[in-house]
Amino acid sequence: MANQYLPYIGPLLIAALLLWRMSKAMKGRPLSPSRLWVRPAIIAVFMAIMLFVSPLPDPFGLALFALAAAAGVGAGYLQARHQALTIDPATGIITSKTSPFGVILFVGLYAGRYVFRMMTTSGQAPGKLTAHSAQIALYTDVGLLFLLGLVCAQAWEIWRRTRPLLAEHAARTSAKPAG
Repeated sequence: MANQYLPYIGPLLIAALLLWRMSKAMKGRPLSPSRLWVRPAIIAVFMAIMLFVSPLPDPFGLALFALAAAAGVGAGYLQARHQALTIDPATGIITSKTSPFGVILFVGLYAGRYVFRMMTTSGQAPGKLTAHSAQIALYTDVGLLFLLGLVCAQAWEIWRRTRPLLAEHAARTSAKPAG
């Protein structure tokens, strides 16, 4: 009986971890510009694993991948532009308050892809859904590529926006007389 629930443990743990991180990000948290590459790298690893087990898409699928990545980059840029960045004048620590859009999107797409994969490969789905399982997997992969573009562009834009804040703080602290 317990073995039938075993395949759900991994995705549920990942979703719980991401939801926990989202709740922390909405409260405002210190931001380290030198670590902005970590989140895109983690999502890229998930994408690589998922795409590795999927068949290579046809030219239409590749075009959808390119469109999704481009749309994700645009959405990530817009989301990062609306993220509040503040710097503490005394310590120089940057604080960021983010919207939950990206994390909710990732959890939803990841969960949807997982559920559709389970339904189409385990024989529990109706015949119509099983016949279109490759298309469903393609569209969930497209959604995940959208998210990867979103997260990469968001990290880049936030990094770009933190440069002037840090430079201004460094100029202010070096211009202050000692003592």
